[in-house]
Amino acid sequence: MRSLNRFFTAVGVCTVCLLATSPGLAPAAVTREDAAGIGQQIADALNQQNTDRMMQLIDLQALQGRVGQDLGLTENESQAFREGLGKGLRRLTEGGMRAFAQRRGVAKFLRTGKHAGKPFSMIRIEYGADEGGFDYVEYYLTPALKVEDWYSYSRGSLASSAMRLAASAMLDKDSMLSTLFGVKLIDRAEVEKFKEFSRQASAGDYGKAYRALEGLPESYKQTKDWAMLRANLALNDEAAYRGSLEHLAKNFGTDKSVQFMLIDHYYYQQRFDQAYQAINAFEGYIGGEDAATSFLKCSALLGWKHFDDAAKACQRAMSLEPDFKSGYWGLVTVGLQSSNPTLALSALSAYEKAFNAEFDPNELAKLEPYRDLSKTPEFAAWAKKRRIVRK
Repeated sequence: MRSLNRFFTAVGVCTVCLLATSPGLAPAAVTREDAAGIGQQIADALNQQNTDRMMQLIDLQALQGRVGQDLGLTENESQAFREGLGKGLRRLTEGGMRAFAQRRGVAKFLRTGKHAGKPFSMIRIEYGADEGGFDYVEYYLTPALKVEDWYSYSRGSLASSAMRLAASAMLDKDSMLSTLFGVKLIDRAEVEKFKEFSRQASAGDYGKAYRALEGLPESYKQTKDWAMLRANLALNDEAAYRGSLEHLAKNFGTDKSVQFMLIDHYYYQQRFDQAYQAINAFEGYIGGEDAATSFLKCSALLGWKHFDDAAKACQRAMSLEPDFKSGYWGLVTVGLQSSNPTLALSALSAYEKAFNAEFDPNELAKLEPYRDLSKTPEFAAWAKKRRIVRK
């Protein structure tokens, strides 16, 4: 979350997915306890950057079936496709683990659920490096308790869709394009435009892929898939990214599946009421609140100058997950922004207790955000107790 992270210390975003599509998977008999156990194993594998363990958790055959579905492959093509996907998935997983470590990612199992009758385990990812950010990822499970696909809310896409895109570029089959993009292609010039986009996106040249996307037929450019793809490809160009998200908001802003992508955009534009509404809609869509969504509500309410409600939202984050540090820092920020020294100091004290830490009042007073606070009687009393303890 770009602008939210500029406002707070560290806040969360994932993965390898490119194509926007909704998860539509078949039912399976998996108990909630089973799904929770797998969810914890996925989180552990991510936190340990354990590629071997993650590969063991993935049902490669099921994933191959989802990626290759309706692509019109011949028998020889299918065999080559399966072999290539197996090797590519390991490389992809290894690269993802390196990126996860570089961005100081932390994965946490949140809950289980079902979408379209398919059981999933939901993982929240929080990144600490650079701008930080969150992602929520649903891992869909087979009856054998293996992962057959996963859906990233920060990208609005399934992993299998990104793999299909790569397959379309490598195999260069016109018949794949209708399946991938959901449009019927007759005109040769249009076919070539889609193929050029697939080649650039698969090669990782997102600037060229973005420009190629702009040249696709108008009928496709009116779809949500196009709008979500456009926002994903513009991540490294701030102006294009903001314009793409505004297009998504104007044309598909009421769609529940895009709410997570729009939260930061609304915040960036200081449309704090819409950011708050989007967070609530996202919570309803994924089956409930957690510390991160409560923290995001805190930040939106703070920007909206609803200080009391912001404080309650950050306190809710602390209550839901006492080890969620951003909730404490969010409450400190609410106290500072609202000129409420008692609130800010109580949040600092709560942080000390929760994380067995101790702040040095003298050092704290030197920091710009705390200078006004350090001049208050409340700070003097708070500092005095700590100085006595130190002596």
